[in-house]
Amino acid sequence: MANEIPSDAAEAGFTLVEMLVLLALCALVALLMLQTLQATTVINRSARRLDAQEEVQLVRAHLRRALSDGAVRRSDGSHAPFLGLSDRLVVTVQPDRDAARGSEMRLDLRAMPTAEGLDLIEISGPAVMPTAPESLLDRIAGLQLRYFGAQGADSLPRWASVWTRRDRPPALIEVTVTFPPADGRRWPPLVLAVGNGA
Repeated sequence: MANEIPSDAAEAGFTLVEMLVLLALCALVALLMLQTLQATTVINRSARRLDAQEEVQLVRAHLRRALSDGAVRRSDGSHAPFLGLSDRLVVTVQPDRDAARGSEMRLDLRAMPTAEGLDLIEISGPAVMPTAPESLLDRIAGLQLRYFGAQGADSLPRWASVWTRRDRPPALIEVTVTFPPADGRRWPPLVLAVGNGA
């Protein structure tokens, strides 16, 4: 009788079937947690992409508004000064009636190098005292501007990378912003009329 196992010791462990059921339940819980984590990652990535694209759309709307108010002609009949380069635009715009009265406002749009790459910046304010640069978009790859209109002796309007007439703005401006390849932001083509394009 020395080899007999006490009755309470014989039932002290788990059976093989119970262990397999436990392992199957643990695997199921782990699988559900992994799927939840993956779904959360996808949702966060999509939300970041949408936020970045919303920022791009806000900048595009701002440029549409600002350049459509171009001061094409002054009260004396002369055209406001205009500087159009392939990577910089300086245009005189009509002041916001609510914010400023009577003075012309200057809008300077360019890409400025920063520690993280290029930023699309705007310097605006009264022509005699512009404000500090304001970043519209950060971490861009480049800015390209093109101008449509008649310039020089040739009266046929065409696209050019530089606007040579200082006395008259072009009829249209094409603004292209490029982003680094890994960046999820996109800039659809943007062609703007300056003032009434006269």
